[in-house]
Amino acid sequence: MKTYTIRKTLRTSAQCQLCYFCGGTLTTGLVWDLSEAGWRASGAYSLPAGTESTAYLTILEGGQAHNILIDVAVVRWSDGQVAGWEILRMDDASRARLTHLLEQLRSSSSTEELLTGSRA
Repeated sequence: MKTYTIRKTLRTSAQCQLCYFCGGTLTTGLVWDLSEAGWRASGAYSLPAGTESTAYLTILEGGQAHNILIDVAVVRWSDGQVAGWEILRMDDASRARLTHLLEQLRSSSSTEELLTGSRA
């Protein structure tokens, strides 16, 4: 039987690139939901719960790509190639950038324009 816990923070719909290390190789994925505490993403590989990695979220802002560095994140659950990650450690500048992005996403009428720099 699956056990569930109450989410610590509200996730916001997002689509941005995720890069992380898997087996010593830089791997990419796509973030679908994002919060101050973590994200849900799909990737090329199935990751077991407990997997820890450094990760980078790439967003476009003002037509320029910006990386948000997460020093340590851990996979809390996985279902095939989809996994829920929790942020364990990140520096203050990256935390501020993530908070700013989430504020923009929550107030923006066009998430796609904010994340990709183009309108649908």
